[in-house]
Amino acid sequence: MPASKGNQYAKGNRSKNKYKPEYAETASKLCAKSGFIDIQLAEWFEVTEKTINNWKLAHPEFAEALRVGKAETDDLVERSTVQHICGYYVLVDELDRKGNIRQLRKWIPGNAHAGLKWLAARRPEVYREQKNVKHQLSMDEAFLRFLDQMDEQAKIERARNARMIEH
Repeated sequence: MPASKGNQYAKGNRSKNKYKPEYAETASKLCAKSGFIDIQLAEWFEVTEKTINNWKLAHPEFAEALRVGKAETDDLVERSTVQHICGYYVLVDELDRKGNIRQLRKWIPGNAHAGLKWLAARRPEVYREQKNVKHQLSMDEAFLRFLDQMDEQAKIERARNARMIEH
């Protein structure tokens, strides 16, 4: 017996999971304005994250809309991060002695630690944090160092003996 048309939850009547072309624009706006990620989009459209991934594969316009929307948010975060690192001006309202409100430009200094984190992420080959790198010597290097130390000790001993003979 086929599922009744009025029951949207019956097997074969999953109309709420079907993609609609207007979803691309909605998803792009949600990603750009609210920073939505795929799991949040799935909740918004009342589908699973797997369905969102399937829509991206089946509907190139949907995948492109997500890419554009997420890129817009990423660009905004990047600009804000750079401002936080370098410092920036803000306008603040301040009362003067007479009770009048004046707008002043106030400098917010940058954060060097945030700058180092940014550089470590963008240029890890130069700015990656080194974690207790221990230098290990090969057997040859260790033996050569030992011989150098023996030579140094021998020179010191000869110099002492020469001074004793002079006295």
